[in-house]
Amino acid sequence: MRRPVHLRVSCLVASILLAGCGLASSKDNLDLSKRATTLAAADSVIDRYNRIRSQADAAVDAGLLVDVEGGPLLAVDRGAFYLRQRLAVSTKPVHFGHTRLLVAANFDAYPLWFATVTKTAGTDELVAAVFVRRRSTSPWLLTEAPRLAGSTDVGAVAQQADGSAVTLASETGQWSDGRTPARGFPQRLVDDYAATLTDPDGPEAAAFVKDSFISQMRTLAEAQPVENVTFAQHWSAMPVRHAIRLSDGGALVFATLERTDRYTVKRRRSLSFAGLQAAAYFPTPVTRSATLNYRHQVLMLVPAEGKPLVIGQYGGLVSARGS
Repeated sequence: MRRPVHLRVSCLVASILLAGCGLASSKDNLDLSKRATTLAAADSVIDRYNRIRSQADAAVDAGLLVDVEGGPLLAVDRGAFYLRQRLAVSTKPVHFGHTRLLVAANFDAYPLWFATVTKTAGTDELVAAVFVRRRSTSPWLLTEAPRLAGSTDVGAVAQQADGSAVTLASETGQWSDGRTPARGFPQRLVDDYAATLTDPDGPEAAAFVKDSFISQMRTLAEAQPVENVTFAQHWSAMPVRHAIRLSDGGALVFATLERTDRYTVKRRRSLSFAGLQAAAYFPTPVTRSATLNYRHQVLMLVPAEGKPLVIGQYGGLVSARGS
């Protein structure tokens, strides 16, 4: 599903997210302490994305996406293009507005990354977009893009003395201001959230708000066919790459969740996916089993006090197999 999670947290402020980007350098090890990112530089990256994405949307050509997307997001959007081709469905072109605010961070080596909040054209949604640059000769690629409702407020970003955002270094597990987060943060937290999605009554569930994403996914699971079919759903979390600390001590965590839906059909029976997205992979009824693989990118708010919750998401069907 590609609908935003609508939560009543008030209005999204521009200070929602971090950024760490700089101008191109001829070296892959560099000192960016004097290379603060400008809004113009970020907007240039967004403009390039919009231009190539527009070409891909017009031609329904997922091959063009590799020039502007990477990581799990590329798999999600490739899956969406496949559905468009096989099912002959049309969708609104993706177009992002210019940066509302960019909070710069410093890097002394590649990869670089920045995150920005922008508006998506033709909707009231916002996108929390993370762009990554692997090396000096590489282009900026959009790797994470959860959508948020326009009424979401997560507070202000924590900053160091030089004005740079306090971000988590995935390589060291340390905050960029030298502080050490709680043991296992944020990966253990996201793993527990995935376990909660698999089993809403499990021991991990008590640690989280029963947010809109959990409710939506549970409703979907409960709506699956049960007559002559055995259905099972499992969730897992991919490695977390990007997180930011908020000024009140809370945090924002970007995460990608993998969801697997498995259907086992009883003997002499069949299962049809007619009218559903899975029909792109199974145009005729399945007589034995089917496995559908989804990826969901989420933005999790971890408050300084209280339980974590997901405040935005973007994802969909990326592959399937069966007979």
